[in-house]
Amino acid sequence: MLKKLGLVMLVAVLAISVMAVVGFGTDELINYHWWTAGGEKEAIDAVFNLFRIVYPDINLVENPTSGGGGGIMRAQIKTMILAGNAPDTFQLTYGSGMLASFVDVLEPIDDIWGDLPVPAKIKEMGTIDGHQYGIPLNIMRNNCLWYNVELVEDLGIEMPLATLDDFFAACEKAKAAGYAPYAIGAGAGQEFWFAHIFEQFLLAVPHGGPAYLEKLYVGAADPANDPAIREVLEAWKRLKDNGYINGDYGALTWDQAGDLLVSKKAVFCQMGDWMKGHLTSLGWESGVDFNYQPSPGTEGMFTLHLDCFVLPKGAPHATAARKWLSLLATAEAETAFCPIKGATPPRLDAFTDMYDVISQDILAAFRDADTVIVESAWAAPPEAWLGAYGSMLSGFLESPDVDQGVRDFVETYEIVFE
Repeated sequence: MLKKLGLVMLVAVLAISVMAVVGFGTDELINYHWWTAGGEKEAIDAVFNLFRIVYPDINLVENPTSGGGGGIMRAQIKTMILAGNAPDTFQLTYGSGMLASFVDVLEPIDDIWGDLPVPAKIKEMGTIDGHQYGIPLNIMRNNCLWYNVELVEDLGIEMPLATLDDFFAACEKAKAAGYAPYAIGAGAGQEFWFAHIFEQFLLAVPHGGPAYLEKLYVGAADPANDPAIREVLEAWKRLKDNGYINGDYGALTWDQAGDLLVSKKAVFCQMGDWMKGHLTSLGWESGVDFNYQPSPGTEGMFTLHLDCFVLPKGAPHATAARKWLSLLATAEAETAFCPIKGATPPRLDAFTDMYDVISQDILAAFRDADTVIVESAWAAPPEAWLGAYGSMLSGFLESPDVDQGVRDFVETYEIVFE
């Protein structure tokens, strides 16, 4: 209760400081987003509350669309814009490939961006043909392996797991003790999580790594002959054939897969750092009940995307939308959102004292000059990547034939980059 009260007080204080800068307005704001799971819903609600305090005369119309990752909502939004029924603003994954896939239906917002104090890499990720199109609200680290601390200790698994071989050995221990070693949730239209998980393995296999991933995501790879693709598919076949994945993965959502850690049914879960916000929303303590490490084989790497909001062409209340985007560009908005979401702030001058031990570690890794920063599957490739490879990899996991998997991967690659 005290923690919730503290967050309410924080939002109120932040609102007062922002009001002195941005002022008031009169309008309506039609807003679409996909944050509906535990942790992320509370986070965006905190920003909505901040907006309503700063702009009490603007009627904020919220349109949440469930379906982690936003695939369902993105298809809906494109249809709306092309039909002349654009919203005022909507959430979009922030990254070079995703923004480029939407740039034809977006207005540039260079004046709102201004001299936003973010790392050069973040500005680069959002620059399309010399213009900015989205205001990033949070940094998301993708290469995270989450685990139940109690179960790991009981099983005698030494963390961190440095390699994929270490990971498979840990999975064998978990299976022998009667647990699901590796929790996955890819049901309810969320097959795209397979593209997310594939990326973590691709970074870790002998012929993979950041340079190969970047080449793959821009259509410059040769998956028919590149050994990295076969290496990942062989690792996935090992996962499935050895029973290391929960049998109901096709019926669960991403957050329900995380719930298996809480209920002590699973030991590990592969998900970005938004999982932290979900687990803490269930009452688990960060670094005590659960913890994380960089995905096995990815130490020193940081795969990321950010979430942003954009200004679509034809927005009926563009003035209100620009006020919303201007608010998101403040350190106050990031502070209201990121600690609850489980994310870290893009602004270099944002407050950081309130972040827990895991978020502090993630933020330190991101800002370490030696860390290799790589745009994730949510950011670098074209929008079609997530859906196309989610479907292809889902089919492979149902019947893991490596030779056929390589052929299917190549065919899908040609479709995405045709």
